Amino acid sequence: MRVTTTGTTETNKTLGATPSSVSYRYDLDGLRGIAIAFVVIFHIFVGRVSGGVDVFLLLSGYFFLGSQLRYASRANASVNPWWPIWRTIRRLLPALILVLVATAAIGWFMVPQLRRVPIADQFTASLLYYQNWELIWQDADYNVASDLVSPLQHLWSMSVQGQFYLLAIALAMTIIWVRRAGYDLMKFVGPALIAVTVISFAYAWWLSAVDQSLNYYSTWTRMWQLTLGGVLALYAKHIVFPGRLRAVLTWVGLAMVLSTGVIFNGAAVFPGPAALYPVGGAVLIILSGGYGRLSTVLAHRSMRWLGDIAYSLYLWHWPLLIITLLVWEQPEPDLLLGLGTLAVSLVLADVTHRLVEMPLRQHAKRPVHGEARAASAKKELMAGGAPVARAIAGAVLTLALIGMLAGQAFWQARLNAVGGVSLDPVVYPGALALSGAAVPQAEAQPDPALLETMGSKIWGDDCISRFGDDPTLLRVDERGEECMYGDLEADRDVYLTGGSHADQWITPLDELGRENGFRIVPLLRQSCPTFAEERDGVFSEDCISFNEQVIDRLAEADPDLVISTTTRPWVETSGRIEQVPESYLSFWEFLADEGIPFVGLRDNPWRTFPDGSPLSVPLCMMDLEDSDACGLFFDEYYQPIDPSAQYLDPLPNMKAVDTSVWYCADGFCPPIIGNLYVYRDSNHLSNAYTLSLKPLLWEEIREFL
Repeated sequence: MRVTTTGTTETNKTLGATPSSVSYRYDLDGLRGIAIAFVVIFHIFVGRVSGGVDVFLLLSGYFFLGSQLRYASRANASVNPWWPIWRTIRRLLPALILVLVATAAIGWFMVPQLRRVPIADQFTASLLYYQNWELIWQDADYNVASDLVSPLQHLWSMSVQGQFYLLAIALAMTIIWVRRAGYDLMKFVGPALIAVTVISFAYAWWLSAVDQSLNYYSTWTRMWQLTLGGVLALYAKHIVFPGRLRAVLTWVGLAMVLSTGVIFNGAAVFPGPAALYPVGGAVLIILSGGYGRLSTVLAHRSMRWLGDIAYSLYLWHWPLLIITLLVWEQPEPDLLLGLGTLAVSLVLADVTHRLVEMPLRQHAKRPVHGEARAASAKKELMAGGAPVARAIAGAVLTLALIGMLAGQAFWQARLNAVGGVSLDPVVYPGALALSGAAVPQAEAQPDPALLETMGSKIWGDDCISRFGDDPTLLRVDERGEECMYGDLEADRDVYLTGGSHADQWITPLDELGRENGFRIVPLLRQSCPTFAEERDGVFSEDCISFNEQVIDRLAEADPDLVISTTTRPWVETSGRIEQVPESYLSFWEFLADEGIPFVGLRDNPWRTFPDGSPLSVPLCMMDLEDSDACGLFFDEYYQPIDPSAQYLDPLPNMKAVDTSVWYCADGFCPPIIGNLYVYRDSNHLSNAYTLSLKPLLWEEIREFL
């Protein structure tokens, strides 16, 4: 199939970089179908990234930005931005809303593991097209299909695409508006797109060695694939190869696209330089101009059907796969489950395309300047028939959209309410049950579906240094009393140091400080235990820099007491048994030399799978409702005797507190104690449970205060 250039305006001939009208490339519809088909096949059966999304993004830029620029080059183009936005909404949102509503309904009624706040946040992010950034904020690496992965993970690419569409519309409207003022920007569009493509590609190349998770999801590192499509829409018509070479380009390009998933682990290297391989293959097919026998095959009716349903197929396949894994209780898909998921996905995609996408899509051409499209639409509605049916269907989908957004707001309000309510200690004695307190019949609290995001107030107050924060700055130095707790007027200071396993103690310490007249000063950084010297070779450079500031601050402040944890498993090497890192000893030696009292809390158990990966205790209980299966035996995590005692007990003003008796009894550490969930995830204590430990903690530290 040849690309034929039709007549253009005199301006277009002069500029040479305005996309002129071209015969429709049905072979590219087929390529789009193949790209998404390989995404689905590799997701289900291979567990790797196929490169299909990279090809899909290139084609999105080629088709969408090309169409926007073609319209903007018309002398009678409308200056109203609503119409391209409305057209895009009708193209994308109906199928997306349908899939999200179905996923939410199945998750709520059939799969309790999906009733989690991070996933609820992802529903909103997917609906509003910022899912890629939500996954970045949640530190969610791109993972292969398993029963631990979000069913909405795949929608990151739809969000990137949606954000690009808005930018493309904004670019086209700017061109139209400026031309109305007497200036022509079209001659600058091509060079600008080339510059953006080069800059974005360079950024993706650099970031691939710095933060591949961010690199994979970021709109700005993916931009080059989309803008390259726009560059091709502008210039590809000027690149003409001999007929036989064009046929070879199609074969070579398709071979590159199909072999990508075999050659590359895309999740680890795309969209860096390696992504040039699948994208380059698609570029060759575009440059072939639809010439040759293979292009005819790509343009065949069956391949075009696959291209037609590609969007719906992409939407359906991933949530179906993840939900099926959860319902069938399989950690990863086998052949039978995979084939069933593929078949159902194809059927649902075809039905969605026929009954949702096509009827609700805007089929009329985009209005030109001065055309009263709204008035004509009103007349059609008054006449009844198909327009009314479309309007009703659109209203239903709009209500579903509003309902899902309202549901997320309700969920967040519920989370905030739970986080701020003190539970009745008579009904929920928590840790006191281990020492004989009565435990009445009651459903365990807090709600396990909410626990995962119920971090301590230090996180909510932004008083802990996080990944990516400047490690040379201490939050308490930046914000003063906003990041201090307990009795702020007291003249006695207790410093809480370490990482997230130290920060979880702020809940009881805050109340104890207000009750007993001492102030809490947190010096905390995410995943960064306190040490004076890094002796283990596992902690990051940022953690080393942060601890230099902590040591200087402690030496200057000379606090009345320092509290931190004393043990941890070597999760860096999939370790599951508690240890005392050598680096910890350097901190204790420093405190002893400075004469600063120290209370060291033996860490709580970390619940993991046999390979060391985290096992969320609340989700386990939601899924299995089996305390034996979701708890762990004492010796699965603990050594027989607190290993920190041998180092701390001989030092002056040092105390090792064996907290294992606060979580375990008779050789077993259950997930629920005294009607309270002990953990909020796989290894962090719930706020409710640490609050129940307040009297036990006070008994251990009162001698220093």
